[in-house]
Amino acid sequence: MEWYYIVGIVLGIPIILFPVALVWYLNVSGLYRVISDSRQRQKRRVEALKGAQRIMQAKAPVATAPEQGTLAGKA
Repeated sequence: MEWYYIVGIVLGIPIILFPVALVWYLNVSGLYRVISDSRQRQKRRVEALKGAQRIMQAKAPVATAPEQGTLAGKA
């Protein structure tokens, strides 16, 4: 094998692999970002639902059995 074939291979491999590695990095980092954002959004949604349930429970009046009849108009 001549020396210029070896030099061509040594120079050609990084030239070919750099764009491949760059595209792979962009894809993987994009997927990671989407997954982490969706997990954060899900956590915020769960916390908001828990907060809304706490507010609803705090504002909901607790009626006893006799009061329930009067509230329904069956007095």
